[in-house]
Amino acid sequence: MMHMWYWFGYLNEFLFKEFNVTTTWGVLSICLGLTALAIVYEAMKILQVFLRKQTIASLPHELSMQDEKSSLLSKISSRYLGRSTRLYCSSYLLWLLEVFHFTIHTTLGYFLMLAVMTYNVYVNIALVMGAGIGYFILGPTLVELNMAQYNNKRKDIKCNLECSGL
Repeated sequence: MMHMWYWFGYLNEFLFKEFNVTTTWGVLSICLGLTALAIVYEAMKILQVFLRKQTIASLPHELSMQDEKSSLLSKISSRYLGRSTRLYCSSYLLWLLEVFHFTIHTTLGYFLMLAVMTYNVYVNIALVMGAGIGYFILGPTLVELNMAQYNNKRKDIKCNLECSGL
């Protein structure tokens, strides 16, 4: 039976048909498992920032340094093409790893959302506690990584007198 309000009790058909939790220990173990998954979900946010940082670092910097005045053909040589292909292969593999991580992270998020939608008070408390514990432990690291990324982007911006407002 699908509840449309918050309720206490055992979990009949929890997320899957005929996956019935009929004991107190069963509910407790489900809640502990969901708490752990919520902490893992928070940890995956840090891994996502780290993977994106690695992917960006693996991109060739020569291509990003060109401006509209540089010749498009000036960088083409057989030596450059060989080195460029290896760099693109490396960055492509990192990109695939980032996409795989994103897929797992999103799937886990939907799974946790479905658990919330059971409207069971115990499940919701477990998920909120897990997210809170995960953010308490890993939140400062996430903020630090995001601020480092912001400061790096800020350093890359070349500002002349016209854009500075002076």
